[in-house]
Amino acid sequence: MQAPNTPLPADMTQTVVLITGAAKRVGRVIAERFAQAGYAVVVHYGSSQQDALDTAQAIEAGGGVALLQQADLQDPQQLQAMIAATYARFGRLDVLVNCAAIFFPDTLVDFALDDLERSWQVNCRAPLLLTQAFYQQAQQRGQQGVVINVVDQKVRANFHPEDFSYTVAKAALGNLTAMLAMSSAPVLRVNALYPGLMTPSGDQTQADFEYSSARSTPLGYIAPVTEIADAILLLTRPSFNGAEFVVDAGQNLVRVDRDVINLYRAP
Repeated sequence: MQAPNTPLPADMTQTVVLITGAAKRVGRVIAERFAQAGYAVVVHYGSSQQDALDTAQAIEAGGGVALLQQADLQDPQQLQAMIAATYARFGRLDVLVNCAAIFFPDTLVDFALDDLERSWQVNCRAPLLLTQAFYQQAQQRGQQGVVINVVDQKVRANFHPEDFSYTVAKAALGNLTAMLAMSSAPVLRVNALYPGLMTPSGDQTQADFEYSSARSTPLGYIAPVTEIADAILLLTRPSFNGAEFVVDAGQNLVRVDRDVINLYRAP
């Protein structure tokens, strides 16, 4: 885990990934998978400092390189600073994974304007601003890279009325994949991953999660988080650009009128 002011060699040739929300849950699994693949990992966190430290220590225990970066995803200046700090430390950035997200259990009828604004800022605006900053830094250096936006299978024609603020922002982000890929070429490639249910959410108990997992897809199981991480790593390959990759064990094929975390509860 690199200290904030510890310089790295100027001839750093190791590939580098920045993952938002990498301190815990799905973000940590993605971070550890990239470390296993040989990447230096920039572990972004908002307020989960101890979790971020744990993730960085786990990466380094496996022989990897980790750099902690705290940033408020609602603050555009902090986003610019995080990208700049990554380049200052490593001299490059190869992959940006926009994984962090916030979630509100609301509907059109009862959503709060503040929640809608926060969801837009974190779930859509932050990925756009980070992509812009990445593009600017890479272009100045004659480098190239790839952006992977983690979206949600529900915005692939499987809408329901719940999680309104979250869904509005994720739908916007997902529908920008082609535009972002065209706008940032040839400096950056931009792809989107659409997962389904991955980990316990909201007030789900472990029993609720297992019950829901067995009923949310045609196969009777959900895509493991490790396979989500593998899919993101796959999307970094040069032939993928403007790709929209659904990895959900078929959850998008099962039409629902409620979020599955509410629809399926353990008896």
